[in-house]
Amino acid sequence: MTTDDSARRPDQAEPNAHFFRWLEKMRRDEPVSYNPQTFHWSVFGHADITRITADTVTFVNDMADITPPQEDYDVFFRGNIAAMDEPRHRSFRMLVSKAFSARYMGAQEPWITELARELLDAVGDKEQFDIAEDFAFPFPVAVIATILGAPREDAPLFAEWANLLHASNTGAEGHRATAMRLKSLNSYMFEQIRKRRAAPRDDLITALVQAELDGRRLDDEEIIGFAGVLLMGGITTTAALISNIILTFDRFPQQYDEVRADRRLVPQAIEEVVRTRPSFSNFVRMTSEDVELGGQLIPAGELVHVWISSANRDANAFPDPDRFDIHRAPNRHVGFGQGIHYCIGAPLARLESRIAFNLLLDRYARISVNPLGDIEFLDTSDMIGASRLPVIVKRA
Repeated sequence: MTTDDSARRPDQAEPNAHFFRWLEKMRRDEPVSYNPQTFHWSVFGHADITRITADTVTFVNDMADITPPQEDYDVFFRGNIAAMDEPRHRSFRMLVSKAFSARYMGAQEPWITELARELLDAVGDKEQFDIAEDFAFPFPVAVIATILGAPREDAPLFAEWANLLHASNTGAEGHRATAMRLKSLNSYMFEQIRKRRAAPRDDLITALVQAELDGRRLDDEEIIGFAGVLLMGGITTTAALISNIILTFDRFPQQYDEVRADRRLVPQAIEEVVRTRPSFSNFVRMTSEDVELGGQLIPAGELVHVWISSANRDANAFPDPDRFDIHRAPNRHVGFGQGIHYCIGAPLARLESRIAFNLLLDRYARISVNPLGDIEFLDTSDMIGASRLPVIVKRA
């Protein structure tokens, strides 16, 4: 059964509807456009975005040449795999993949499930609560802290740092402010690495310390950078995904009932949520040379915003793209990126969201967004989701 308007709550408009209307307009009228106020280009069509992700020579990730130097900032981003180009990217990804493999992630399911269950148990029998603040955000915070081997009491620090890394600090002053606030994170991680070198443990920091490829091991700054990738890509984004599951199925309660009755639908339902509401709305590339795209000549050295949130709703790639369809197949969305920069943390995000969704389905016959509550959405120019999401639940 596919979704239709009759299966949607008539009183519930699509969250961030204005944003998605803007994406539709840009796909139609200005699929490759330049903003003279920001001096940035934007690309909205699926075919053009697929070309960008495939051409890593022309559209590069490493923007160190245009980033103002700052010691703490530079230390943190030295191991940021998302900001690397070939051949360093391939070598680094192979190195860290040994410590972040799908097999490793799969082995973590029992304790990750227990973490999620503990958070929901803490909610108790409340019929109204904020599912973002009480569950969707603290869950991936606890997971990432545990994977890295940090003490449970340090989890609030990880939450603070995750919010910092997604804060809107633009311009030279914002860049310096962010760099200075990174000092505490860098110092914390240096200390954790020092402890693992002296006394190895069964955690990801130890695995990164010990990882080796062709005789090379990661230095401390590279380990810190990879930990930063986990903070940026493994906390707020996963929290946003869980909130997007709630926001979506609030509009389509019949589909919630269908998935609840047949849990085999959970993985593909999550994929459709990622397609329609990807946590990251866009990513940025820089042109290494002049290039023509969509009939526009983009000079070398220009920043290009790649709107994956638009590509996922392009009718040229997805039939009836605005329809939420838990049976959509195939579903080759780009919500986790594409090509060599496909999200290295995607297996963990899928695992966490599957665990979270199944536990919510077990516990609640219905989860509805509180019509009297104040939802706090993330900035759609960066991410799609909610940081505050009051709900009303009906226990199973």
